[in-house]
Amino acid sequence: MTVHCKILNLNLPPKSMTWPPSIANAMANNKAFTLAVANLKGGCGKTTISTNISAGLTQRGRVGLVDADPQGALKHWVDWGSKEADAQVPVLYSDHTDPVQNLKLAQPNHDFVVVDCPPSLDMAITCQLMIECDFVLIPVLPSPLDLWASTQTIDMIERARKTNPKLKAALVLNQTEPRSAMSRAMQTTIERLGVPVLTTSVRRRAVYRNAVVEGVSVFQLGARGRSAADEINQILNEVIPS
Repeated sequence: MTVHCKILNLNLPPKSMTWPPSIANAMANNKAFTLAVANLKGGCGKTTISTNISAGLTQRGRVGLVDADPQGALKHWVDWGSKEADAQVPVLYSDHTDPVQNLKLAQPNHDFVVVDCPPSLDMAITCQLMIECDFVLIPVLPSPLDLWASTQTIDMIERARKTNPKLKAALVLNQTEPRSAMSRAMQTTIERLGVPVLTTSVRRRAVYRNAVVEGVSVFQLGARGRSAADEINQILNEVIPS
Protein backbone atom coordinates (compact mmCIF):
# COMPACT_ATOMS: atom_id res chain seq x y z
CA MET A 1 0.00 0.00 0.00
CA THR A 2 1.30 3.47 -0.84
CA VAL A 3 0.38 6.37 1.41
CA HIS A 4 1.33 10.01 0.91
CA CYS A 5 2.93 11.55 3.96
CA LYS A 6 2.33 15.13 4.93
CA ILE A 7 5.62 16.77 5.57
CA LEU A 8 6.95 20.10 4.34
CA ASN A 9 5.81 22.03 1.28
CA LEU A 10 9.12 22.91 -0.34
CA ASN A 11 10.12 23.32 -3.96
CA LEU A 12 12.14 20.61 -5.64
CA PRO A 13 15.68 21.48 -6.78
CA PRO A 14 16.00 22.30 -10.48
CA LYS A 15 16.92 19.49 -12.84
CA SER A 16 20.14 21.34 -13.67
CA MET A 17 21.31 21.17 -10.04
CA THR A 18 24.80 19.72 -9.50
CA TRP A 19 24.58 16.71 -7.18
CA PRO A 20 27.35 15.34 -4.95
CA PRO A 21 29.18 12.43 -6.66
CA SER A 22 27.58 9.74 -4.47
CA ILE A 23 24.09 10.92 -5.39
CA ALA A 24 24.96 11.57 -9.03
CA ASN A 25 26.24 8.01 -9.39
CA ALA A 26 23.07 6.58 -7.86
CA MET A 27 20.85 8.70 -10.12
CA ALA A 28 22.89 7.74 -13.20
CA ASN A 29 22.00 4.13 -12.42
CA ASN A 30 18.31 5.05 -12.19
CA LYS A 31 18.44 4.48 -8.46
CA ALA A 32 17.75 6.87 -5.61
CA PHE A 33 20.39 7.62 -3.00
CA THR A 34 19.15 5.21 -0.34
CA LEU A 35 19.63 5.77 3.37
CA ALA A 36 18.74 3.07 5.90
CA VAL A 37 18.10 3.96 9.54
CA ALA A 38 18.87 0.79 11.44
CA ASN A 39 19.60 -0.57 14.88
CA LEU A 40 18.64 -4.08 15.93
CA LYS A 41 18.22 -2.78 19.48
CA GLY A 42 14.81 -1.25 20.11
CA GLY A 43 14.10 2.06 21.82
CA CYS A 44 16.86 4.01 20.08
CA GLY A 45 14.58 6.51 18.30
CA LYS A 46 14.98 4.95 14.86
CA THR A 47 11.52 5.83 13.54
CA THR A 48 11.57 9.41 14.85
CA ILE A 49 14.86 9.99 13.07
CA SER A 50 13.54 8.35 9.88
CA THR A 51 10.50 10.63 9.72
CA ASN A 52 12.43 13.82 10.31
CA ILE A 53 15.29 12.92 7.97
CA SER A 54 12.78 12.23 5.20
CA ALA A 55 11.20 15.61 5.94
CA GLY A 56 14.55 17.35 5.66
CA LEU A 57 15.30 15.62 2.37
CA THR A 58 12.18 17.10 0.75
CA GLN A 59 14.23 20.30 0.51
CA ARG A 60 16.64 18.47 -1.79
CA GLY A 61 14.50 16.28 -4.05
CA ARG A 62 11.77 13.68 -4.37
CA VAL A 63 11.67 11.42 -1.33
CA GLY A 64 10.35 7.92 -0.76
CA LEU A 65 9.93 6.51 2.74
CA VAL A 66 9.93 2.72 3.20
CA ASP A 67 8.34 1.43 6.41
CA ALA A 68 10.07 -1.94 6.83
CA ASP A 69 9.27 -2.21 10.54
CA PRO A 70 6.31 -4.60 11.02
CA GLN A 71 5.12 -2.49 13.95
CA GLY A 72 4.01 0.03 11.32
CA ALA A 73 4.87 3.12 13.35
CA LEU A 74 5.34 5.25 10.25
CA LYS A 75 1.88 4.44 8.94
CA HIS A 76 0.35 5.25 12.33
CA TRP A 77 2.21 8.56 12.24
CA VAL A 78 0.85 9.33 8.77
CA ASP A 79 -2.71 8.36 9.70
CA TRP A 80 -2.57 10.39 12.92
CA GLY A 81 -1.51 13.65 11.34
CA SER A 82 -3.53 16.19 9.44
CA LYS A 83 -3.61 15.98 5.65
CA GLU A 84 -2.01 18.67 3.48
CA ALA A 85 -3.19 17.98 -0.04
CA ASP A 86 -1.01 20.69 -1.61
CA ALA A 87 2.23 19.68 0.09
CA GLN A 88 5.30 18.38 -1.71
CA VAL A 89 5.74 15.23 0.33
CA PRO A 90 7.54 11.90 0.61
CA VAL A 91 5.65 8.81 -0.45
CA LEU A 92 5.25 6.10 2.17
CA TYR A 93 5.66 2.46 1.08
CA SER A 94 4.17 0.49 3.95
CA ASP A 95 3.27 -2.99 2.70
CA HIS A 96 5.21 -5.23 5.11
CA THR A 97 4.83 -8.43 3.08
CA ASP A 98 8.01 -7.65 1.10
CA PRO A 99 9.98 -4.57 2.27
CA VAL A 100 12.86 -5.30 -0.11
CA GLN A 101 10.50 -5.25 -3.09
CA ASN A 102 8.97 -2.02 -1.76
CA LEU A 103 12.44 -0.49 -1.70
CA LYS A 104 13.14 -1.58 -5.26
CA LEU A 105 9.80 -0.08 -6.34
CA ALA A 106 10.62 3.21 -4.63
CA GLN A 107 14.16 3.71 -5.93
CA PRO A 108 13.46 4.53 -9.61
CA ASN A 109 10.79 7.09 -8.68
CA HIS A 110 12.69 9.23 -6.18
CA ASP A 111 15.94 11.10 -5.71
CA PHE A 112 16.22 9.85 -2.12
CA VAL A 113 14.74 6.88 -0.27
CA VAL A 114 14.79 6.53 3.52
CA VAL A 115 14.26 3.05 4.99
CA ASP A 116 13.05 2.54 8.56
CA CYS A 117 14.56 -0.91 9.10
CA PRO A 118 12.93 -3.68 11.17
CA PRO A 119 14.16 -4.82 14.61
CA SER A 120 16.22 -7.90 15.46
CA LEU A 121 13.35 -10.30 14.74
CA ASP A 122 13.86 -9.61 11.02
CA MET A 123 17.65 -9.67 10.76
CA ALA A 124 17.67 -11.38 7.36
CA ILE A 125 15.38 -8.72 5.89
CA THR A 126 17.48 -5.94 7.41
CA CYS A 127 20.61 -7.37 5.80
CA GLN A 128 18.87 -7.59 2.41
CA LEU A 129 17.74 -3.97 2.76
CA MET A 130 21.28 -2.84 3.62
CA ILE A 131 22.61 -4.51 0.48
CA GLU A 132 20.34 -2.20 -1.55
CA CYS A 133 21.43 0.95 0.31
CA ASP A 134 24.15 3.56 -0.03
CA PHE A 135 24.39 4.53 3.65
CA VAL A 136 23.31 3.10 7.01
CA LEU A 137 22.69 5.52 9.87
CA ILE A 138 22.74 3.84 13.30
CA PRO A 139 20.96 5.80 16.05
CA VAL A 140 22.24 5.00 19.54
CA LEU A 141 21.47 6.38 22.97
CA PRO A 142 24.48 8.01 24.66
CA SER A 143 25.47 5.22 27.03
CA PRO A 144 28.20 2.56 26.79
CA LEU A 145 25.63 -0.23 27.14
CA ASP A 146 23.62 1.05 24.18
CA LEU A 147 26.76 1.41 22.12
CA TRP A 148 27.80 -2.17 22.86
CA ALA A 149 24.30 -3.33 21.95
CA SER A 150 24.85 -1.82 18.49
CA THR A 151 27.66 -4.25 17.67
CA GLN A 152 25.15 -6.71 16.19
CA THR A 153 24.01 -4.02 13.75
CA ILE A 154 27.61 -3.25 12.84
CA ASP A 155 28.29 -6.95 12.22
CA MET A 156 25.30 -7.04 9.88
CA ILE A 157 26.64 -4.05 7.96
CA GLU A 158 29.91 -5.93 7.47
CA ARG A 159 27.97 -8.91 6.09
CA ALA A 160 26.06 -6.63 3.72
CA ARG A 161 29.36 -5.13 2.53
CA LYS A 162 30.40 -8.52 1.16
CA THR A 163 27.73 -7.98 -1.50
CA ASN A 164 27.72 -4.17 -1.47
CA PRO A 165 31.30 -3.05 -0.75
CA LYS A 166 30.42 0.64 -1.29
CA LEU A 167 28.00 0.66 1.65
CA LYS A 168 28.87 3.41 4.14
CA ALA A 169 27.75 3.69 7.76
CA ALA A 170 27.92 5.99 10.77
CA LEU A 171 26.57 6.20 14.29
CA VAL A 172 24.45 9.15 15.39
CA LEU A 173 23.99 9.79 19.10
CA ASN A 174 20.32 10.32 19.96
CA GLN A 175 18.64 12.03 22.93
CA THR A 176 21.84 13.66 24.11
CA GLU A 177 21.88 16.16 26.97
CA PRO A 178 23.53 19.45 25.94
CA ARG A 179 25.40 19.89 29.24
CA SER A 180 26.40 16.27 29.69
CA ALA A 181 29.99 15.56 28.68
CA MET A 182 30.71 12.24 27.00
CA SER A 183 32.36 9.94 29.49
CA ARG A 184 35.71 8.27 28.93
CA ALA A 185 33.89 4.94 28.82
CA MET A 186 31.77 6.22 25.92
CA GLN A 187 34.82 7.42 24.02
CA THR A 188 36.61 4.10 24.51
CA THR A 189 33.56 2.14 23.40
CA ILE A 190 33.14 4.22 20.24
CA GLU A 191 36.80 3.73 19.31
CA ARG A 192 36.48 -0.03 19.70
CA LEU A 193 33.40 -0.20 17.48
CA GLY A 194 35.40 1.10 14.54
CA VAL A 195 32.46 2.99 12.99
CA PRO A 196 32.47 6.76 12.38
CA VAL A 197 30.28 8.90 14.63
CA LEU A 198 28.56 11.97 13.21
CA THR A 199 29.68 15.28 14.70
CA THR A 200 26.04 16.31 15.02
CA SER A 201 23.91 14.56 17.62
CA VAL A 202 20.15 14.59 18.14
CA ARG A 203 19.41 16.31 21.41
CA ARG A 204 16.70 15.34 23.84
CA ARG A 205 13.98 17.81 22.88
CA ALA A 206 10.29 17.85 23.71
CA VAL A 207 9.58 19.10 20.19
CA TYR A 208 10.38 15.66 18.72
CA ARG A 209 7.71 14.08 20.92
CA ASN A 210 5.26 16.89 20.14
CA ALA A 211 5.76 16.39 16.41
CA VAL A 212 4.97 12.68 16.73
CA VAL A 213 1.78 13.45 18.65
CA GLU A 214 0.70 15.91 15.95
CA GLY A 215 1.64 13.54 13.12
CA VAL A 216 4.08 16.00 11.58
CA SER A 217 7.82 16.56 11.38
CA VAL A 218 9.79 19.18 13.30
CA PHE A 219 10.02 21.11 10.01
CA GLN A 220 6.30 21.86 10.23
CA LEU A 221 6.35 23.32 13.71
CA GLY A 222 7.68 26.75 12.79
CA ALA A 223 9.72 28.49 15.47
CA ARG A 224 9.04 25.63 17.90
CA GLY A 225 10.87 23.19 15.69
CA ARG A 226 13.62 25.40 14.27
CA SER A 227 16.51 24.17 16.44
CA ALA A 228 15.54 20.54 15.88
CA ALA A 229 15.15 21.10 12.13
CA ASP A 230 18.59 22.71 12.03
CA GLU A 231 20.23 19.69 13.65
CA ILE A 232 18.45 17.30 11.26
CA ASN A 233 19.78 19.34 8.34
CA GLN A 234 23.27 19.24 9.85
CA ILE A 235 23.03 15.44 10.02
CA LEU A 236 22.02 15.33 6.36
CA ASN A 237 24.96 17.56 5.45
CA GLU A 238 27.30 15.05 7.09
CA VAL A 239 25.68 12.03 5.46
CA ILE A 240 25.22 13.64 2.04
CA PRO A 241 27.99 16.26 1.69
CA SER A 242 27.67 18.86 -1.03
